[in-house]
Amino acid sequence: MTNKITLIAAAATGLVLALAPAAADAEYRDLCDSSKVCEYTGPNAPLLNAAVCLDPAGQVRLKGSTACPQGSVPFHARYGEVYEPTQQLVVAYIPLESACSVPEICQELPDGYTDNTSTAQNICCIGAVCWPGSDCGGTLLWCDDGVCNEDGTVTCFEGMEIP
Repeated sequence: MTNKITLIAAAATGLVLALAPAAADAEYRDLCDSSKVCEYTGPNAPLLNAAVCLDPAGQVRLKGSTACPQGSVPFHARYGEVYEPTQQLVVAYIPLESACSVPEICQELPDGYTDNTSTAQNICCIGAVCWPGSDCGGTLLWCDDGVCNEDGTVTCFEGMEIP
């Protein structure tokens, strides 16, 4: 008798799980793992967690409850935000760890530092040497306040975050 009850309970649980709507993150591949349309950003990227459609031109739109338009492919975007509400256009993000959370990457902001040429950017680091961009065999990190040096490397400063 106990085996019958266990089998019935297991079958009912399986039926409930099969009929439950799938979450967007379980139903579709991650957009940023599957395409080149995502932008690198810092560790505080806004959470979107939505199904989106990627069209052949590289535009990303919220999917909504209907199928993607013909020629578009459905994906899941964990991080991102709607930047054009009328057309439901989305920018998707790949959050990177802050360079300053890694020992020996960031330097203290020099006293009297007033250089207005610093930028927030993704950097590629091998050891404690970093370069701008994302095409290298090192570790990708996010630098909130980086300056490019004459030799092509980047110096990332602590304690200053560009809004």
